[in-house]
Amino acid sequence: MQVENPFVSDRHPIRDREAVELKVVGYCAGCGEEIHKGDDIIEIGNDMIHERSSCAYDYCSQIGFHNTAGE
Repeated sequence: MQVENPFVSDRHPIRDREAVELKVVGYCAGCGEEIHKGDDIIEIGNDMIHERSSCAYDYCSQIGFHNTAGE
């Protein structure tokens, strides 16, 4: 019995395009990019945002409004 080397096999999961394709489960309400199954997210109401400070900032900028503290 011969054992296949997984690094040269055409059936290796890295080479299998179907295994590499990520399932899109939604879009980030901050940056607008795709959110894939397994991504770390923050849920706010019905919105999902990536667990990144830049996405949180973009999201807050969209739903909030500019003001100056103390005025």
